[in-house]
Amino acid sequence: MLGGACQARPLLKMIIMPRISVVILSGLVLLPPLLASADAPPPPGRALYLRYCGACHGPEGKGDGVAGTFMRPKPTDLTQIARRNHGTFPFAQVMADIDGTHTMRAHGDPDMPVWGEVFRDESTWDAARRADVRGKLLVITDYVQHIQEVRP
Repeated sequence: MLGGACQARPLLKMIIMPRISVVILSGLVLLPPLLASADAPPPPGRALYLRYCGACHGPEGKGDGVAGTFMRPKPTDLTQIARRNHGTFPFAQVMADIDGTHTMRAHGDPDMPVWGEVFRDESTWDAARRADVRGKLLVITDYVQHIQEVRP
């Protein structure tokens, strides 16, 4: 009986252990990306984008939102901003478009763009309100930058 156990050890060391090691290493390599993609939180800004922009520009920023179907001109495909600007995302310009500093015909007249009352920085606001508005603008603009399509 003791002799049979000794003969099994080389078999264990030469065949079984390397296979177990390969399985364990494969799991260690493949598991993190699978877990990351399954549990990845949405990018910061997506919730604010959907709240303020999604109805017109669509959930993915393609300009195909439900409310946008009634608009003339159609809402901009926000995923193409960098492409239209020679590969550079004009962060400050996009913020100005959102807050009404730079008027967009689809966003209403110069005195009342659609989100101007929400995002325009008013001189009568206290510091906390201003910081909240600027924070929302930054987060939404960062999200729009995040959804840019890169074409080769």
